[in-house]
Amino acid sequence: MKTNDYSIRLERTEDYREVENLVRESFWNVYRPGCSEHFVIHVLRDDPAFVKELDFVMEQNGKLIGQNMFMRTVIEVDDGRVIPVLTMGPIGIRYHDLSEDADDSFFLCKELIPGYLDGITGVYQTPKGYYVDDADVEEFDNAFPPKVKLKLPGQIFD
Repeated sequence: MKTNDYSIRLERTEDYREVENLVRESFWNVYRPGCSEHFVIHVLRDDPAFVKELDFVMEQNGKLIGQNMFMRTVIEVDDGRVIPVLTMGPIGIRYHDLSEDADDSFFLCKELIPGYLDGITGVYQTPKGYYVDDADVEEFDNAFPPKVKLKLPGQIFD
């Protein structure tokens, strides 16, 4: 798919390191000192919930400028049902570790099938691959150029 001077295509194996670095640069010191998102993407590519057919990169003038991937997961509905859904990127419904009255304004949901989530209340189950060990993140990050980790106002993790 080509729009103006941008192109969107499936990610290829040879893109992995460049994509991981792009994600690292994008998230460094945003949610925590340093970041783990580049390692999460690395891990998710081997997760059974990963949808390889929906793993896209965006290029401009031959340079990678964006990445988006989808994972299969579920919403555990308050009435006991389990509703399959796709989750996009790093992300209505609430996270499993948030109370019902917590601020969830950062959590967005879009139906691809009109009415699919009508009347659905429940808990979004984060795919397991999103949970990574800090020591593993640190080891993975050591293969990238050094960067300074800063504790900044507004970060949500230590």
